[in-house]
Amino acid sequence: MWLDRVVKWLLPKEVHFYDLLERGAACASEAAKLLVACCDEQTHSRRQAFLKQLSDVEHKADRVIAEVYDALNRTFVTPIDRSDIYKLATDLEGITDIVFATVLQIDVHAMDELPEGSRELAGKIHEACDLINSAVASLRGMRRPDIIRERCRQLNQLESDGDQIFRARVGEMFKTEKDAIRLLKHKEFLEGLERTLDACDDVGNALDTIAIKNA
Repeated sequence: MWLDRVVKWLLPKEVHFYDLLERGAACASEAAKLLVACCDEQTHSRRQAFLKQLSDVEHKADRVIAEVYDALNRTFVTPIDRSDIYKLATDLEGITDIVFATVLQIDVHAMDELPEGSRELAGKIHEACDLINSAVASLRGMRRPDIIRERCRQLNQLESDGDQIFRARVGEMFKTEKDAIRLLKHKEFLEGLERTLDACDDVGNALDTIAIKNA
């Protein structure tokens, strides 16, 4: 067992995994920016225009995760634990997937208006993805694990803030909205945004684990 550890320590590590993880974080950040822009638009037709762009970003994220899986299968020594790379890469892709699925509801449900709180939650998601970009970039060399852990704490706070916004907006809708179908559509859209913040927090948890193990 000790010999295996020595061999792994002596062999060169494949650092291109950092490039892949940074590309995955960049996809999540790009999706978040498009989400904010979509929520800022005032008409259904203009919001639909963002679907193609988000679809392209989602395909890019899919290619990144495929490259990660392939590289893990071909690489003997990874710069950090391979299970942690797998978890982080998968969670990063999850952000982009959920953003795309949420915005797709605008088209599927023919939503002419977005519910109150959409822009506020989208802003939290954008802020979270900026933090994720910073934390993932800090993985190289692991010189400042304290910075990574601080970003994770901030991600957890954003997720908590998002939960409060979600509960407040949904509670208000149930008190004031008379159209049951409209209520359902708007609730599902806000749920998608709230799930995206949950996915951002999942990335934070994965990053925190890596920082603790490699400090």
